[in-house]
Amino acid sequence: MGRRRSWVIGAELLMALTLWGFIGLGDLSDQLTPLLYMYFLHNCFASLQDVCTDAMAVDLLPDDEQGQMNGMMWGSKLVGKAGGAWALSYVINWGGIEACVWVQVALLAVIMLVPLLFLERPGERRLPWSAGSAQGDNTSSVRSPIAAIQETFKALTLPTLAVYVVFTLVKLLGTGINEVVVNTLYIKQLGWSDLDFTTASGLYTLPLLILGTFFGGMLADRFGRRLILTVGYGGFAVAAIGFSLSPQLWDRYWFALTYLLAFETLAAIGSVGFLSMAMRISWSTAAATVFTVYMTLSNVSHVVGNWLAGPVRRITTGYAESSGLVGSEAELMSYQLTIGLAGLITLPALLLLLRVRTSEVDAAAGPRADGEDGDTGHDELTDAPSGLEDGQMDPIE
Repeated sequence: MGRRRSWVIGAELLMALTLWGFIGLGDLSDQLTPLLYMYFLHNCFASLQDVCTDAMAVDLLPDDEQGQMNGMMWGSKLVGKAGGAWALSYVINWGGIEACVWVQVALLAVIMLVPLLFLERPGERRLPWSAGSAQGDNTSSVRSPIAAIQETFKALTLPTLAVYVVFTLVKLLGTGINEVVVNTLYIKQLGWSDLDFTTASGLYTLPLLILGTFFGGMLADRFGRRLILTVGYGGFAVAAIGFSLSPQLWDRYWFALTYLLAFETLAAIGSVGFLSMAMRISWSTAAATVFTVYMTLSNVSHVVGNWLAGPVRRITTGYAESSGLVGSEAELMSYQLTIGLAGLITLPALLLLLRVRTSEVDAAAGPRADGEDGDTGHDELTDAPSGLEDGQMDPIE
């Protein structure tokens, strides 16, 4: 059935079971403990599905398709997240939490048809009792967890991967802070309702997210992953700083909406570049595990960024009050400083990308199974195809 396909199917089944656990609980405010346990279990199985899907992508995708496919994968995730939040908010208002759960279970059943109908590799079993056999070079060997850990640490000791680990840990601090602060700013200070905000950040962003992630993935393959990373996260930094310097325009709907759309779209483009680069530099026989490490650290960066929003807001509010401002004026300056800081702390992280070199990974990995010596047709500074004909000299070298 493939090394990872069965795990994806199993994770989705268990996600559906944990959702069913919400049905019949009654008033959830009186069932906080079982709600917490089921929420925890559901997210464990959701994480298992993510890890298996990412590992499958690392295993199956050739280098020249990683950017575009990462764009499609990440775009699909964001579309599901944004569209789901918007649509399910209406379902809850219409039929309550149980109706929302039934809709999610039905969606999971539909999604599960994909790994049921499609195989990892031709010739593998569709189901345990079906005809077929294991395919691929690595499917016959199952390594011990200790060997996988050793290979993972071996890969991460390479300077390029170590630098990318640091980048991964800091890249989402700014966007995480901005995400929380913008939500409270729009609803508590600018007078937006919850439905207004979810409609704007969900429904209105969908076309931009689709275009941004799809073309971002294509451009990553064409012009380089590093460039798309810089455009995405660098663009967010510039937008956040610009927004923080224009508080007189915040109460104008078009300006506030433009920043919300720009923030969501640029962050998505940066994520596409990040995933594509992480997949590209994941090497050794534990490449899928290395990629999973990057995904995990990226989530840590996001969570820490969300958490930092509170302390940073308290510090900036204290600074505003020490400057003689009170009430709404102090609040306004606090939001202004916090959003500006979110943009500023994103910029230094991009400098780390100058030390991320795919050629170093190719040299460490050695010749590939197909006899080629790695991604030698790529410009080292841009990570893009150099476009040089045979016999021409690379100007970078």
